[in-house]
Amino acid sequence: MTWTGFYIGANAGYAAGNANPTMIGSITGAPFFLPANTGPVPSLSPRGFIGGGQAGYNWQTGQWVFGGEVDFSGLDAKADAAVSPFFMNKPNVTTWSSRYDWLFTARVRGGFLVAPNWLLYLTGGLAVTHVKDSVICTATGNGCYDFGPGGVTVSWSDSTTLAGGTVGGGLEAMFAPNWTARVEYLYAKFKDTTPGIVSFPASPPAPFPPLFSFHHDLNLVRFAINYKFGP
Repeated sequence: MTWTGFYIGANAGYAAGNANPTMIGSITGAPFFLPANTGPVPSLSPRGFIGGGQAGYNWQTGQWVFGGEVDFSGLDAKADAAVSPFFMNKPNVTTWSSRYDWLFTARVRGGFLVAPNWLLYLTGGLAVTHVKDSVICTATGNGCYDFGPGGVTVSWSDSTTLAGGTVGGGLEAMFAPNWTARVEYLYAKFKDTTPGIVSFPASPPAPFPPLFSFHHDLNLVRFAINYKFGP
């Protein structure tokens, strides 16, 4: 058996991450929000399925195997949380949500053959994902702001593609001359997002800075099977 050669395959697994929001601005004294304290910001832990395909190349020298791999996967990891009330003066419900849609990685791999057909490896490189974060305050009256008509929402939202880094490792077995199977763990870290205000009952009297930021990282555990071309 040789590990050298091009390969393609498919993967599926589970994603568990964080998208915890943080208050980065203050509403105290703002003329268009409630001049009062806010409630605690909740934690968000998106969970869901990940699945897709990968392609790469391995080069074997003795008991060492090196190579590179790219993969693209659909990702259905999301979380929601609500605080009632969040703006403390009047009745309201404020909902936070975060969703990951897909994941792309381009990584180098390097490992050691603990047996001729068993590879223990480390991997790391680029990770890119798409996220959508939102904060929505709803109230029957003007419980989300300090003036204007009631029964409307105030919302912040951001839908963007984030680039970051990933590291991890796995164990791969060559169970036939051209077939391998593996279990792999990856950790991916991305930059924070700061959703801007997208819905307000009236034009703010001044440019409105972001109130919230969202932290983003993912933990992935996935299984994969590959077909290697050549001998």
